[in-house]
Amino acid sequence: MSKEKECFAGQTFKSPQVGALKSISIFPEIIVGEAEVVLSVYEFDTATYEWKEKKAESQLQLNNTMEKQWVCFELTNIVLDNSKQYAFKISCNNGGMMAIAESHWKEKNIYKDGEQWIASSENPKGAFHRNFDLSFIASIENN
Repeated sequence: MSKEKECFAGQTFKSPQVGALKSISIFPEIIVGEAEVVLSVYEFDTATYEWKEKKAESQLQLNNTMEKQWVCFELTNIVLDNSKQYAFKISCNNGGMMAIAESHWKEKNIYKDGEQWIASSENPKGAFHRNFDLSFIASIENN
């Protein structure tokens, strides 16, 4: 019996200010099954495309009643520095899956500080896409 392929998604971003990251919200367009979704925030190196130190993590149980609405992952004890780059990874456990809304910048990328990332258990390094961004909201409070 072969192991099922696991898929992951993520987004790089830069904070517009120094402050405490209180939450990240995503917009799941489709949710298949029930899933334990884990969102992890990392410091990120844009020169080498390497995920650095994990800064925070949050988990939620999602099901199809939560489709087409913002879903908030509360975070604690993470201060963002506006001179650094960050990224978050999202994974689904327990057999569930979801499709996250995204923005495509065909002609003019208005969000130049981020790139969408997709990967799988077959290709864990994944690929970054400069002309796509996951639809997300980062709630950051000034320090």
